[in-house]
Amino acid sequence: MKPAVTVLGGFLGAGKTTLLRHLLAQSAGRRWAVVVNDLAALNIDGALVRDDPLPGCGEVVELQGGCVCCSGSDDLGETIARLAAEERYEHILVESTGVAEPRGVAALFTRKNPFGRALADFATLSSLVTVLDAAFFLAEWRAYRDDAAPVRRWAGVGRESPALSLMIEQAECADLIVLNHRDRLAAAGGESESVEVANATAEDAARLEAIIRGLNPRAELRWCERGRLDADDVIGTARFDPAATVGAARWIRELNALSPVFKPGVRPHGGAGGVGGAAGAAASRHGFGAVIYRERRPFARDRLRALLERGLPGVLRAKGFCWTREQPDEMGFVSIAGGVANLETLNPWWAAMIERGRARLDERPASVVAAWVEPWGDRRQEIVFIGPSLDEAALRAALDGALA
Repeated sequence: MKPAVTVLGGFLGAGKTTLLRHLLAQSAGRRWAVVVNDLAALNIDGALVRDDPLPGCGEVVELQGGCVCCSGSDDLGETIARLAAEERYEHILVESTGVAEPRGVAALFTRKNPFGRALADFATLSSLVTVLDAAFFLAEWRAYRDDAAPVRRWAGVGRESPALSLMIEQAECADLIVLNHRDRLAAAGGESESVEVANATAEDAARLEAIIRGLNPRAELRWCERGRLDADDVIGTARFDPAATVGAARWIRELNALSPVFKPGVRPHGGAGGVGGAAGAAASRHGFGAVIYRERRPFARDRLRALLERGLPGVLRAKGFCWTREQPDEMGFVSIAGGVANLETLNPWWAAMIERGRARLDERPASVVAAWVEPWGDRRQEIVFIGPSLDEAALRAALDGALA
């Protein structure tokens, strides 16, 4: 029988190692193995786990000098495959680095190698767990909201992302989000045990839940203090779904829910999206929503870049496809996350490939056919903006002003 794998991710200092040690304290009678990854040459987290008395943990493997979602992915895959082949363990817990992106870890299990095999053939990914420091996330969030210029810089190869940007990425691709250090929310409210402080703490907790559910409506949420959770709450349920987990981000759901047809003569803007159930109530209470911008005119690249550099008030997250006058044949992709903006090109539009004779009209995928409108083909603006108290009219006016 293939062992289950639970991956613990989260930003530096979120409490991953502390949570792992609490889980391992409950490992008596269970056959678990642990893989601990660290970017540094000296794996401190691995040493902390290795040196603990672990009654049910048969092996601790330390990976270091690389991130499990990129340069160290081969090492992680080979380590999990080896542990699975030993047939000694029922569960493998992986603690990833503080800068690991969960999508890269998930791809280890779903992506086939040249021989047609994937890590899922040897082990079953049970859950992607993201640990968030509740107080730190809210502090970063407030700093971002109070910043007069929300876009702090442009993302670039080899440059570290600000904490909020990376925490957003980690929260968007998760089956379970552990909101750690709730006690620090109370500490931030003051020394008094007054009703006012208790209410402020509850309001902070509700605000954080609304933000997280606005980013990832699918994930389960668990609050804890100092990583103390019941092991069955974390690893007792298999939550990972290859399509649903990777596609759980609110921006992906909003784009997938769109009717792809643009009618000529009708201004092609989408409406504000919503989140159902309790998540929707919390998001509504805190003004956390989504606006979808759609257009069949190109952006002027300099105007779009200047707009993103000035910042779009209230926008925490944005992602989607864009079309620029300067590169009419290349599909653009715009992304904003916690103060980091990125504008890049992906691949040619299908319309461009057909115009160049590199593809035929009857070869278009169904998704491209659905979005096709003459004379533009599949060229379009289709961007989701997510954030609190978005001024939809002002946002649309600003984006319209960046069109060529």
